[in-house]
Amino acid sequence: MSEENKIESVSDEALASVAGGYTPELKAAFACIRGEYGNGAERRLALACAGYDPDVVQGLVNSLCAGYDKVAIDVMNGKYGNGSARVANLKKAGYDPNAVQTLVNHIMWQ
Repeated sequence: MSEENKIESVSDEALASVAGGYTPELKAAFACIRGEYGNGAERRLALACAGYDPDVVQGLVNSLCAGYDKVAIDVMNGKYGNGSARVANLKKAGYDPNAVQTLVNHIMWQ
């Protein structure tokens, strides 16, 4: 793939359509990214109690977050600006600003 045809971002809606529609598991994966199911063992238990296969949902989370890694680094390097400008720039580029910020915070505090 040539550099000019390289896709650097994709919206959650586009990912959902490529992944076979906005399935309950995909919805749960987006919720996990937003932190709604906790982390680690707490996440696995919460997902299982909600009727999801934690391994399936985590696989989707991992796939979805892979595209956000580079963006998180770019955010930390100031590429998208700060504050409301950052939020607007991330949305314009097709990213969920809250998911990106969650990843940035995770990277910063490891």
